[in-house]
Amino acid sequence: MLSKIMTALRGKANETGQAVVDSQALRILDQEIRDSEHHLKQSKTELARLMGQRQLNSNKADTLEGKISELEKSAEAALDKGEEALAVEVAERMVAMQDELDAERNIVSEYDASIENLRGAIRNTENQLRQLKQQVSVVKATESAQKAQSAVAARHSGQNSAMGSAMESLERIRERQQLNSAQMQAAEQMAAEESGSSLDARLKAAGIGANDRKAEDVLARLKAKKNTPQA
Repeated sequence: MLSKIMTALRGKANETGQAVVDSQALRILDQEIRDSEHHLKQSKTELARLMGQRQLNSNKADTLEGKISELEKSAEAALDKGEEALAVEVAERMVAMQDELDAERNIVSEYDASIENLRGAIRNTENQLRQLKQQVSVVKATESAQKAQSAVAARHSGQNSAMGSAMESLERIRERQQLNSAQMQAAEQMAAEESGSSLDARLKAAGIGANDRKAEDVLARLKAKKNTPQA
């Protein structure tokens, strides 16, 4: 059981860590690009150092080559004068310098190989960085567009929610008004029943009881009286 709990905790920690990475993905990507640019700058500095050191060794080799040429001329001059022992000594010096020259030339060749490899790595890194920056620009543009769309969707959802709430409020007001109207009608009916006016109205409607006198009725009665012969 304890093992399962620990596994669950590790899984939760991994999910949390992944969520943090996902939420900060663009920021992490920008930092990784800056790190790559820093490493590229360091590589260029190292390239400049190698090229400088290579030039120093090349200059040294050129100097040795010049000295060997001078010694060769001196050896020839010694032979011309019959100074063979001196010519041998010069030749031995030339051999030592030639060994040193060969070593310098080998060092220069190694520098050339290292410089060429480093230049290739720098070119590849620059191309990759350029492509990566272009892709990041597209990703950022897409991210901005999606955020804008999300904001519009959220506002639209909020508007729909507000509209629905307003309709509910309007319906509640109508229901309350209808209830108030029904209550007032019921109160008026109860008041009429208590005063008897309701009963009188029903009798009148049935043609029972006193009728309302009208001017036409009075005039008709007077005309009838006038036309009646007097006894």
